[in-house]
Amino acid sequence: MTRVAVLGLGGIAEEHLLKLRRIEAVEVVGVCDLSETLVAAVCERFGVGPGFTDHRRMLAESAPDAVHVLTPPRTHRDLTLAALAAGAHVLVEKPAAPTFREYAEMRDAARDQGLLLIENYNYRFMPVVTRVLDMLAAGTLGRVLNVDVTMGIPLAGGAYADPDVPHFGHDLPGGALHNFVSHPASLVVAFVGPHERVRVARRTLISGFPGPDELRALITTGDGASAVLTVTGSAKRFGIGLCLQADGGTVEADLIEGRLHVDTGGSPLARITGGLRRGAGQLSASAGVVSRTLTSRHDYYEGIGHLLTAFYDAVRHGSAPPIPVAEMDATNLLVETLLDPENDR
Repeated sequence: MTRVAVLGLGGIAEEHLLKLRRIEAVEVVGVCDLSETLVAAVCERFGVGPGFTDHRRMLAESAPDAVHVLTPPRTHRDLTLAALAAGAHVLVEKPAAPTFREYAEMRDAARDQGLLLIENYNYRFMPVVTRVLDMLAAGTLGRVLNVDVTMGIPLAGGAYADPDVPHFGHDLPGGALHNFVSHPASLVVAFVGPHERVRVARRTLISGFPGPDELRALITTGDGASAVLTVTGSAKRFGIGLCLQADGGTVEADLIEGRLHVDTGGSPLARITGGLRRGAGQLSASAGVVSRTLTSRHDYYEGIGHLLTAFYDAVRHGSAPPIPVAEMDATNLLVETLLDPENDR
């Protein structure tokens, strides 16, 4: 049985705890937050515990094999280093740290102690994304030429726009966008690899918003591929879209709706089997075009479940980590570059 502790019990902790319930041979042996009330509520709701308000005591008494660090980003470095020093693998929420330097310190500590450090790129593990990555690995689509990733977030009127209770995201070096851009950045890196050059435009569209709420970037790589990355806070609803062009076909995907459309222009296409998500759906194929529309309930955090399953397989069996260190390095470098005012055009 793998012993797990959860550090930080904000909103995202619910998703981690729900997904942990579905993984065999995993036991939550401790939860921790500065709020005693929140700790008690989480212990009662999820039937986990014991609860703590001091992470040092939790690490010492619960002796976890793995720790989920789900606190605000500015606390990630110290808490992650403490968990690693206690001998625990770490899964840390995005962004892993406010700066690449802090991330690298965490990464190196995990390496030196022979432990895993994984950043939560949950959208990198959504079924439509893994399906396309599998097709690329199989050579079905050929070489990637360009990928366009768009993330829309309804920031107006929400927690990020409340002047009386400032959100911790505004305190990050890149402002509120810093708390989101790891997601599209992780997708860009997964499809086209490390960046070589980045051109960025940021602006504020929401009246009174404390900082930029939109970012658009053109990213080029050393092997000639390119990407366009967009994060906008003016969206009416949350969504992530993907459009990919390769020399053997094109892909359009909606990560949240679970829709995938692949066009190989009449060339042979490997048959797609299985479901992209549990639930109803029709699969059709003709003239090199494959599409699927699903009607199941949307689970914005479905990717967390797939990532955690792979993470705990690696913890238990020593298999390859779900995200290679080189991929996390490239993503964190891209995030820092995207948010560097020197790159604004």
